[in-house]
Amino acid sequence: MFLVCYVALVVACGGVVLWTSGVPSAVPEGLAVLFWVLANMLGEVLWLPAPRGRGYLSMATAANFASVLVLPVSVAMFATAVAGASMDVLVRHRRWYKVLFNAAVTCISVFGAAQILSRLGGNRASVEALLSPLQVGALCLAAVAFFLLNTWTVSVAIALERGCSAWRIWRASFAFGYALWGSLVLLLLGLFFAALFLTWGYFGAFPAAAATYFIRDAYSLFVAEADRRAPV
Repeated sequence: MFLVCYVALVVACGGVVLWTSGVPSAVPEGLAVLFWVLANMLGEVLWLPAPRGRGYLSMATAANFASVLVLPVSVAMFATAVAGASMDVLVRHRRWYKVLFNAAVTCISVFGAAQILSRLGGNRASVEALLSPLQVGALCLAAVAFFLLNTWTVSVAIALERGCSAWRIWRASFAFGYALWGSLVLLLLGLFFAALFLTWGYFGAFPAAAATYFIRDAYSLFVAEADRRAPV
């Protein structure tokens, strides 16, 4: 019962922040929505297993955070939620309530990060503004907010399902060494994606995709080596 209530509450909160932020207009935001939906869908496909089977990292984190940095909050939430829900239905074949829950978690995480970035004076006007030293504090806090909102919301749901401590779930699944370093790399990769988009527009997708596959392959080799060296 507690789990059902919690899932319903998260879905309701996700719907509220999406509704209050407004629906993206067809023009001129239609192409941007399509581009970022596809970018986030690509990230959703590229999951990276942590060493010794301790959870996973999703490349969608990079695309989600990049969306926060370059798009209005309504467009960012809509694009990331649609991408995640589409992959949950078409590829992972999850039940409808899990699809809604994951989409709501994404909306809440994107909304929280975007609000912090905006309130601390974050500027999305140009790549120079985004990468200005004056932006470092806002970018770091936005990244921390995105990570904590995303991971803790999921951790509480898992804890309620298993009847154990949310802190233990969070530490075991998201806050151990490999996962923290991996999340940091993905958030920095999201900043790189955003800088490419602001510099080259939609053509920035090509070097971004190349960097994504390079990092994914390098990480896969690292995980394989870590598993090989792990004590039996």
